[in-house]
Amino acid sequence: MTSSSNPYRRVTTFMYWLIAVAVSIVGVLLIYLSGTTWFKEHSTVSNLANQLGGLAIVSVAIAILWELAGRRAFFNEMLEVHKLKYDVVESALESIGTDYTKALDWSSTISNARELDVFSAWANTWRNQNLAALSTLIAKSNSKVRVFVPDPTDRTCVKTLANRFGYTESDARGKITEAIDGYKQLDGPTPSGRVEIWTTSVYRVFTSYRIDDRIVVTLYHHAAGQRVSVPVFVCREGGSLFKFFEHDLEVVRGASQKIYP
Repeated sequence: MTSSSNPYRRVTTFMYWLIAVAVSIVGVLLIYLSGTTWFKEHSTVSNLANQLGGLAIVSVAIAILWELAGRRAFFNEMLEVHKLKYDVVESALESIGTDYTKALDWSSTISNARELDVFSAWANTWRNQNLAALSTLIAKSNSKVRVFVPDPTDRTCVKTLANRFGYTESDARGKITEAIDGYKQLDGPTPSGRVEIWTTSVYRVFTSYRIDDRIVVTLYHHAAGQRVSVPVFVCREGGSLFKFFEHDLEVVRGASQKIYP
């Protein structure tokens, strides 16, 4: 979601201009009243009203200049000071870290979502950690969950993954089957149409989760064994990173076969 389409920002901007107009009106009114007969007969009050009115108008003028130019200039200067590049902002990168469990509030984000795409080798640990949230999501009548897992019948694909993660072919195929069965169980005894499972032989170089207007990407490592600490990125819709991973996911779907329902 871009900043221009952010409803919170629009409301905040509207309130800002509403307050500016109100303060300006009060300032003009105070200056006007300071020149009336009653105020002239009370010179101290008249001077105070005149000064307060002028201060209100000047304050609004300064605030408008800050809103139109100062704040943006300050933001750009901060980017330079901290050596942040504009492409980080344009990519809509929300967060970056090395622990995917803390990348965001998974439970709340999944529970409140309507669409979820999972592209992974199997991600059984992630699924088990979020069973309750996934169940809440799937229970919604307007939800859609698409899961893309490796093709367990493609020996070359299974062998590649087994070598990648240090498993035997049998263990790797078992983990893929576990993932497929796990999502079927979440959907219930009768297919709801809200859960789709796709298999593909596309080689995986990362795991991605698209949750409505966010995509979470975790990279793989080249060391032996499993690791919890791997680079993880969270990006928002409207940025270049989101567009890249969203398009990549559609390419994967084009090379996949739906096996459920």
